[in-house]
Amino acid sequence: VFLKLRDIGGNVLPPYEEEFREVRMSGPQGVAYQHLANVLTSELKQALRRRDTTLLGVVLNVLLAWPDVCFRPETVVPPRDKRGLAFSPAIFSDHELMPKERELIRICTEEKAAGRKVLIYTIYTGTRDTTARLKRILELEGFKVAVLRANVESSRREDWIAESLDRGIDLLVT
Repeated sequence: VFLKLRDIGGNVLPPYEEEFREVRMSGPQGVAYQHLANVLTSELKQALRRRDTTLLGVVLNVLLAWPDVCFRPETVVPPRDKRGLAFSPAIFSDHELMPKERELIRICTEEKAAGRKVLIYTIYTGTRDTTARLKRILELEGFKVAVLRANVESSRREDWIAESLDRGIDLLVT
């Protein structure tokens, strides 16, 4: 069954607002990102001149993900020839907070002070997993954190969340 939310009617969902907060990269992070972007853009242009479009997705994915995962080294390998196109070392150590993480901690602190729980959604859960790092840094800040992973069956997730709330979590990362 495919429904649009407006078709459900009856205001069954709580009000929802999305808020955009711009968080600038640190100086070294920005410099490293620009270098990576320049190298990848150059490689992409060369490939496109050869009518090879296989790098489009690779370059897009790396440049979108890198600011959130630059706590680990990144080697960019194209799908066809497997030669390394670019490399970026880790910019942040395990003990350094990235600017977005500092902002996340600030938001979570405000929400907890207001008596609210926080749901943290991250798209990087596979090869570029960020959930373990988020859990660790948030726990170091004194929050009680649970991570809902894909291995929790969808039929069990509502109960899993309820059990986590019963254990007193402040934040749920998923």
